Amino acid sequence: MSGVCHAKQLTIAIGEYPPFASREYPQQGIVPKIIRAAFGAQGYTVKFEFMPWGRSFASALKGHYDAAAFWFCVPERKKDFYCSDPLYYEATYFYFHKRKPLQDWQNLSELNHFNIGATTGYSYTEEFWQFAKRGVLKVDTVTTDIQNFKKMIKGRIDLFPMATIPAKHLLKKHFTAEEIEQIAYHPRPLMVESSHLLFLKQSKQSKLLLQAFNQGLKAIKESGKYDTILNSVGSFKTSSSKYIFLR
Repeated sequence: MSGVCHAKQLTIAIGEYPPFASREYPQQGIVPKIIRAAFGAQGYTVKFEFMPWGRSFASALKGHYDAAAFWFCVPERKKDFYCSDPLYYEATYFYFHKRKPLQDWQNLSELNHFNIGATTGYSYTEEFWQFAKRGVLKVDTVTTDIQNFKKMIKGRIDLFPMATIPAKHLLKKHFTAEEIEQIAYHPRPLMVESSHLLFLKQSKQSKLLLQAFNQGLKAIKESGKYDTILNSVGSFKTSSSKYIFLR
């Protein structure tokens, strides 16, 4: 295989986050669709390798992949990675069991009397993890979102932060109608963040790939292909001509 041909074929590490990304889907979800379309517009083909989120990030950090999908561009990640233009924006809310409802809240410190579930490898917010480290918040971490919802049903946790579209998908697939009826979420978001493709700074080709991806992403947005892919999963609202936020 020639060097030029090899450079056009990329392998990207990714984790399960249906309906945005899953190995179970024929085209692996809307995020892989967006990434393939953006890189495809620049002449690249992409293969995704699914693994637990923590391992996918660690493998990308070791240089085993051309990029890592898809992550919040928080300060600690910027030390080692270049962040692409936003793939999409997502709001994360606290889900709760109706037997112990979450009333109105303004500051995370007000939630110190709740047992909170978290998923390994997720960013949430710096304040969230600082409060957990200091014991201001009682946070118990497991490896998957479904484990957290199961713990909530059993009364082992009271709150769990997650975005609405993947939460709705997960609940519908793995829980009964009676169980789903017991769960709600508070309308005040914990955070609204953008997701990005990450390129390792130590890799010589990363700047080239970053530029190619951003150009391709811009192209599919201008052509309308981006909107078609994104809106195929659920309900969206446009807050500006540049970004689309998840409800």
